[in-house]
Amino acid sequence: MEIYLKNWYDKFIQELPKTKNLRIISPFVGEQILRKIEKNFNFQNFELITRYNLQDFALKVSSLDGIKFSVNNGAHIYGIKGLHSKVYLLDKRAAIITSANLTNGGLRNNMECGIYLTDKKVIADLHNHFKDLKNIAGKKLEINECLKWESKLSNVNTSKGKAATLPDYGSTKSNFNSSINYFIKFFGKADNRVELDFPVKEEIDRALCHYACGFPINKKPRQVKDGDIIYMARMTENPNDYAIFGKATALKFKEGRDIASDIEKHEREWKKKWPVYLRVENPIFLNGTMSDGILLSDLMEKFEYDSFPSTRKRYDNGERDIEVKRSLMRKAYTRITHNSANWLDQQFEDALQITGKVPGSFLKKLPQTTTNLNDW
Repeated sequence: MEIYLKNWYDKFIQELPKTKNLRIISPFVGEQILRKIEKNFNFQNFELITRYNLQDFALKVSSLDGIKFSVNNGAHIYGIKGLHSKVYLLDKRAAIITSANLTNGGLRNNMECGIYLTDKKVIADLHNHFKDLKNIAGKKLEINECLKWESKLSNVNTSKGKAATLPDYGSTKSNFNSSINYFIKFFGKADNRVELDFPVKEEIDRALCHYACGFPINKKPRQVKDGDIIYMARMTENPNDYAIFGKATALKFKEGRDIASDIEKHEREWKKKWPVYLRVENPIFLNGTMSDGILLSDLMEKFEYDSFPSTRKRYDNGERDIEVKRSLMRKAYTRITHNSANWLDQQFEDALQITGKVPGSFLKKLPQTTTNLNDW
């Protein structure tokens, strides 16, 4: 074991020609350093775990250009929220544990400290740590994600070293429940889409979806069981999409109980045509507009055929030319896969961090169901 207080850059560059597989954990990265590595190493054999916090990119403490360059040259990159450790794995023969990020400051300029070690047991443990983080991160980064982030950052104004609150697209170890099913309930029709600046509170007031989601009489939601999660999505225009603005826990449909009362139909005329209920409890809504929601098109673009169990089954049966969006036609709701639900759950939590949730005091002022559920 060797302690290094300086010359990290020289030591690291010297190690590259002797390395076949390079793994690095570093919260922040610099474009210049990544370009230097690429000149000395095949990026097809380079794996990087870093942060996808747009705040970091906006304030230039980490380089999105460097990440784009790496992805375009074949590097395998993964994002983790709250990442702080810095580890450099050189095959299974050596490792560097350090305070130094993969940046010019970290490797060249700052007063850093770390150790270079060759202990096989410790190196094996570090590789297992890398694999654990990689499993949490999920899919590797694709260039289209980088371009989306670049677009989001194009209008961000930084002043006095500060930036507006921006999302973190890294993954985190979640309490995702894979023993239940996840659904998306659609609100609105093709002829009454809303703009992205439409307030979520106004949609809640219109739909009264804090206690139930409405269905037409011939489309009873029999797939849904007690405890399943229902995400709520409003049809939008500019773009023509679905903005996911809320979620709740479902109650299994019961004949006789789950039908709009005359009073409830009087409160909202649309319930005369959509009188069937899927009742929900513990609702959570984004306290903003539809622009704060998660667009369903982003989910479908990321997961493609693995967005929904129906398209996943078609793919597993050998079909390849699958138009995922067409599978949603004329549906009041749809089930999503656990993979896409896990991603959506994280995206929704990120959005909540920015908008906060609609307060319970607002929901309590809205009309409530006239049915006493305790009688059932």
